[in-house]
Amino acid sequence: MIRRYLETRITESLQHFPAVLLTGARQVGKSTLAQSLIASSWAAEYFTLDDRITLDSALRDPDGFISGLPVPSVIDEIQRAPDLMRAIKRSIDRNRKPGQYLLTGSANILSLPSVTESLAGRVALHTLHPFSWPELEGMPLPGIMGDLFEVQTAGELIKRLPKKPTRDLRPRIIEQIITGGYPPVVLMNSQRARQEWHSAYRQTYLERDLRNLRAIENIPDFNRLLSLAGLRTGKLLNLSELSRESGLPFSTLRRYMNLLEVTYQVFLLRPYFSHAGKRLVKTPKLYFNDTGMAAHLSGLDTWAMIEKHAATGPMLETWVASELCKILPLLDHRFRLYFWRTQEGQEVDFLIERGDQLVAIEVKWTGRLKEADVRGLARCAENLKDKLRFSVVLYSGNEVVPLSAKSVALPLSIFFGVTK
Repeated sequence: MIRRYLETRITESLQHFPAVLLTGARQVGKSTLAQSLIASSWAAEYFTLDDRITLDSALRDPDGFISGLPVPSVIDEIQRAPDLMRAIKRSIDRNRKPGQYLLTGSANILSLPSVTESLAGRVALHTLHPFSWPELEGMPLPGIMGDLFEVQTAGELIKRLPKKPTRDLRPRIIEQIITGGYPPVVLMNSQRARQEWHSAYRQTYLERDLRNLRAIENIPDFNRLLSLAGLRTGKLLNLSELSRESGLPFSTLRRYMNLLEVTYQVFLLRPYFSHAGKRLVKTPKLYFNDTGMAAHLSGLDTWAMIEKHAATGPMLETWVASELCKILPLLDHRFRLYFWRTQEGQEVDFLIERGDQLVAIEVKWTGRLKEADVRGLARCAENLKDKLRFSVVLYSGNEVVPLSAKSVALPLSIFFGVTK
């Protein structure tokens, strides 16, 4: 089994909180992670609501089900019986001992209308994503994001960087983008098998997860929306345009997009504004959580097709965005991710915020940088002034290049700590 970074965080949370809630998309490995904890360091019993008898018992008498459970216990797929959250709260209020329950769910259960209890103050929340690239390669959690908020110069940063990879890792990055990070897929060595898995996932996702959560009036309409969303990953979300192209009423489209977020298929990245309220009303960017799924849904499941349809930039940007979302919360809970864009259209792909300081990151699929590649970073630095402490260009080249005292060009492999 490939060890997950999140295992250490969950173990720590079980030592301090009565309950831990682990959510994430279906098939990211939540059940495997929970069972590995039981096998290695946590003597708990395992119950899954995928089992019909267990589910019927939980639905029929939530309080009786919880009172009859041995402690500690894992309850898998808890979104199938949302009222268990209320019963768990009652149980915890009688006994606040840490490490009683590990709950898992394939949807963001706290955002579901059917859930009336959040377990606030009683539960630690964690999200499991598909494999990150360094995680899949068995590398330590990359610490460069923290370094960017500590060093004073590009020279100081370069001294902290891992060694240059001994081989060209661009083919491996391409494979990562096309394959994605879902555990069953990355363990397959057949492209045909991977395509079949993604197709089956799409079907079971529609027929099981979504219909269990909320009514989908028209499956073909939702299927079409999935494909259109796949083609728009890494781009500004224009709901009016998407409504016209999908043929969905605006209200239905908004509800369907929310379902994609709740089930961890997509996430929305907000633009950065110094006034926090503006971030919530300005147009966000749409990203798929997994580039393998985005490539499948858009029909661009080879690198040649991605290049032919001029989708290299958005797909690479989606991959970096998803990698950052996997890694940043594990490094520092204060990290927040945004993008930066002017009314004239000048843009920087990502801003990482920690406290009142920012780091800008631009992503390019090129082996040789040009002046135009750093123009957005220069404008961003002018705009943010002292708030911006460092700028980075991530690119597919092999050399670390200082661009100024406070900016550097880094190979993607070095940034993510994959050096072999």
